[in-house]
Amino acid sequence: MLYHFKRRGALKETPIYIGGLSTKITVAHDQLASLTTRQHPGLQLLDSVRPFVLSGREIATTQINRRRIYALSSGMMTEKTLSNQLAERLIGDRRQSIFFVGYADPDSPGGRLKAARLGDQIQLDGQLPGGRLACNVKEFDFSAHAPREMLLEYIRKVAPRVVVLVHGDPPAVGWFAERIALELPATQAVIPEPGKEYEF
Repeated sequence: MLYHFKRRGALKETPIYIGGLSTKITVAHDQLASLTTRQHPGLQLLDSVRPFVLSGREIATTQINRRRIYALSSGMMTEKTLSNQLAERLIGDRRQSIFFVGYADPDSPGGRLKAARLGDQIQLDGQLPGGRLACNVKEFDFSAHAPREMLLEYIRKVAPRVVVLVHGDPPAVGWFAERIALELPATQAVIPEPGKEYEF
């Protein structure tokens, strides 16, 4: 989307910053841009969008100005991530905005920020004092998460020998294990225990 906006001239003078996982994903996109079927074959985002890449050391000192876009990953704003550190600097400034483009667990710093109202005291990092929310917070649903029914349909179609369920809270993972056992008795559903090795 940022590429299209830049191409149309809408973000001509707007610096774009990326960092952390968003940098790694952008690099991976560019490396694979000509290897798979795409809407824009060969598109190199680093060359065409020309984002500035922020490191963990720079996020605390980079100058925060208006009319800049910080496209940082970790929408849940987990402590010590770039998005968490930048949000700490933005929440008290009414001239700034924070936009979420996907799901954030309600108990995560991002989830707490999404639920907060203007004027609420918000703490994004347990080791920092936090502050009163003054900036604009909005959400756009660009989530890449598929509904569980769609994931189950894919499992049905592939009919694998083993499905390892590694993402989701216990009720969600349990739902998948039960449905797989019911609908695909030949498929083994594994909910792995941390630190345990498995062979299939």
